[in-house]
Amino acid sequence: MSLADEYGTDVEIYLRTGIVYADSRTDAPEQLLTHLDDLGFDRKTTAIYVWHELPEGLSQGEMKRRSIRAALLLTARGYDTNISRDLYDKATHAAVVAQAKSRTTKATHLPPAPASHTGPRRSR
Repeated sequence: MSLADEYGTDVEIYLRTGIVYADSRTDAPEQLLTHLDDLGFDRKTTAIYVWHELPEGLSQGEMKRRSIRAALLLTARGYDTNISRDLYDKATHAAVVAQAKSRTTKATHLPPAPASHTGPRRSR
């Protein structure tokens, strides 16, 4: 069972042993998996599981930036997405939002920073 299944979300993004994982729910639509692919996560599969990982070798700052960007964009697309505390910080959140707004002429709807972020309740 994935963390997303366990917590009832569409995607759980978390850091474990230096690797950022994006666990999607078991019955995730292909569109969600493709969004994760497009956001720079590498799709991994076994006989019964599908998950995504950010490429290895990224700096801590880049891991946070990519993770927060993915969480914001997936949430804006209507997916219930959670990011762990160790990948989230307000300064990076603000920078990602500012960058997204500067890249488009249309108003970009990205969710505000959470008041208190819970993150995954346990690690894999």
